[in-house]
Amino acid sequence: MKQLRTVIVGLGRIGWQFHMPEVSRHEGYLLEGIVDPLAERRDEAHARFGVVGFADLPTCLAQVSPDLVVIASPTSLHADQAEMAFAAGCNVFTDKHMAPDLASADRMIEAAQQHGRRVMVYQPHCGSREVICLRSILTQELIGDVYLIKHTQTQYTRRDDWQTWQRNGGGMLNNYGAHLIDVCLHVAGSRARRVTCHLRGIATLGDADDVVKAVIETENGMLLDIDINMASAQPMLPSWHVVGAYGSLQLDADTNAWQARFLDPAELPPLQAQDGMAARDRRYESGEQLPWQEASFSLKDVQPLDFYAEAHGYFAGDGEAIVPVAESRELMRVLGACREDSTGL
Repeated sequence: MKQLRTVIVGLGRIGWQFHMPEVSRHEGYLLEGIVDPLAERRDEAHARFGVVGFADLPTCLAQVSPDLVVIASPTSLHADQAEMAFAAGCNVFTDKHMAPDLASADRMIEAAQQHGRRVMVYQPHCGSREVICLRSILTQELIGDVYLIKHTQTQYTRRDDWQTWQRNGGGMLNNYGAHLIDVCLHVAGSRARRVTCHLRGIATLGDADDVVKAVIETENGMLLDIDINMASAQPMLPSWHVVGAYGSLQLDADTNAWQARFLDPAELPPLQAQDGMAARDRRYESGEQLPWQEASFSLKDVQPLDFYAEAHGYFAGDGEAIVPVAESRELMRVLGACREDSTGL
């Protein structure tokens, strides 16, 4: 297996807690350098991983000559750092979201093409147990044609870090929204046709949004209903609710399983809509007893996608991207549409 000489940029939360351990444990990657402006973080990386540290990316690129640059810095820096890496002959694996805006994302894509390099965005929710299991269930067509996907994340937290400020590109639309919207588009398998969005700042200590309500109509006719609320003292809804013409799926946190309730359309008794205005027997409904079925799909034995293992083939030059750049660009377009339509901030 080809070892990719790898540099990680940014030793904050995601860089230190995830990307550093992942690069170190996979045999296809050789950690050759890290970049962070804080000397104490560079020293910590050297003590734990034995890796040389640099205060800036240009110096690192000149001295290390890596194959791959993993960008885990604040989003506002992604485009400039990616362009430096491409110009130095490196591929880029960047944390979400791709860039601060669509124009910057397009700049990155154009630079990658210009230099003949590869770029991919780390979007782990698409490879989670729950999503892998969900997509498998949907292939069975138990609930009929899906017309609504509702995805929710709630808690109560008074955010006090850099993500609480608009000037830093903070807010829950950019933060959690980049995950929830991306994974819903991934499950829907379609681009967005129309977007509506409401943003609020409620419990946050800064000026960025911590409450997001977005509804996305896809080109294949699905409605994606996304709720992110960091100012809710109690859970609002199940984290996932997927609805089709003949049933629905809910993710049950207590059983760690998808719970399905559905009908077999072949078992439905004959029923015709009434033409007249007088309701039959003055009933409000048809009175029929529907033959509901139930099933449970446990996540226990579902293996999540190992992103670094799967990404190796792409960056080594002999595999496909597990997150195609077109999907990452579509996410950037939808996030921009959410901001343009948003009310409240």
